[in-house]
Amino acid sequence: MQLKKGYDPLAILRKQIPELIREKYPSIERFCYEEGFQKSTLSRLISGKRTEFQIATLVRIAKALGKKIVVKIE
Repeated sequence: MQLKKGYDPLAILRKQIPELIREKYPSIERFCYEEGFQKSTLSRLISGKRTEFQIATLVRIAKALGKKIVVKIE
């Protein structure tokens, strides 16, 4: 089975996270400080320098932003 060409769910997440952070916090640094995240972890996620993350980490980020992670197979 092949994925749709150009479909990258992690790329979508990398775009959504900074947008959501900007809605609630003045900066990514402030978000990390207030929510207890290491800035390096979030920076690697957003920049794409790291492509593997624990689901628990993604869930914590989503929860801190008032969102949830949805994983499904279609």
